[in-house]
Amino acid sequence: MKWVVVLLMLAAGPSGAQEEARRWLEDMSAAIRTLDYDGTFVYLHDGRLEAMRIIHQVDGGVEKERLVSLTGSPREVLRDNKAVTCIMPDSRSVMVGQSRQPQRFHAVPGDLNTLSQYYRLEVLGDDRIAGHMARVVAIMPRDAYRYGYRFWIDKDSKMLLKSALTDVDGEAIEQVMFTRLDLGQDIAETDLEPSLSGNEFNWYRQSGSRPQVAAGSAMPGWEVQTRPGGFRMTDYQQRRMRPDSAGAEHLVFSDGLATVSVYVESAAGDSETFGGLSSMGAVHAFGTRADGYQITVVGEVPAVTVEMMARSTVAAGRAGR
Repeated sequence: MKWVVVLLMLAAGPSGAQEEARRWLEDMSAAIRTLDYDGTFVYLHDGRLEAMRIIHQVDGGVEKERLVSLTGSPREVLRDNKAVTCIMPDSRSVMVGQSRQPQRFHAVPGDLNTLSQYYRLEVLGDDRIAGHMARVVAIMPRDAYRYGYRFWIDKDSKMLLKSALTDVDGEAIEQVMFTRLDLGQDIAETDLEPSLSGNEFNWYRQSGSRPQVAAGSAMPGWEVQTRPGGFRMTDYQQRRMRPDSAGAEHLVFSDGLATVSVYVESAAGDSETFGGLSSMGAVHAFGTRADGYQITVVGEVPAVTVEMMARSTVAAGRAGR
């Protein structure tokens, strides 16, 4: 009977740990969107360290945010439910586009259950970040074709305090960490206003529609024969990559957490093409040429993933030939 109890406890353990990790991640995702906070965070990537201040407020269901660079070229980004505005004094320009979810931290999908076949969730323990006690939660890949993630979550507010993108060995590739964070304080309206009006700058407004994009029901002329388990096509567009180009096909694949883009465009015989592997921090790109076309695969995934997908991209209908 003792061994039966032990076996039952062991069997229930991993499932319970997964469930605990899932709850922490869901609470964290909600806290990022719904809490009022004012903080300073650092972003370590590609051997560089950037510092930024973020002010975030939710008033009557309307989310407002101001992001200010503290190092490097000065710039400010303002966002609400309708638009995102980027002010760049160096180039004396202002970019205005449609609002979308910010990517300052690594995003966690809403449906974590879909990841279980390719990632495992785990609670690693406790730590202290910016004076706050945190629970450390990991999303760990089950193969070498995708990265892992670690999140340091405030025990009280469930706010994200630190995140890290990790390689197959668990080593951090990129990190975002708060060095100061004030939670639950009243945010003054002046704190959400830009320090520069930008009235004398050049303004560029992005239209709501995407130019040169094929209908969502269009079928791609190319397919990726070999790709990691769980990666399925989530978007397809036709767009002009350069003013003098005939257009390119853009296929997007995702496993629910990682995303990979595949670009295919006609390559003239004497045109310069990109071949082989290129890396910038966690982002890898691999280019090759096939049947007079340039194939480029880009994603925040290991190098082996983009190379495998690029080399197996063929014209639709030629699979298996």
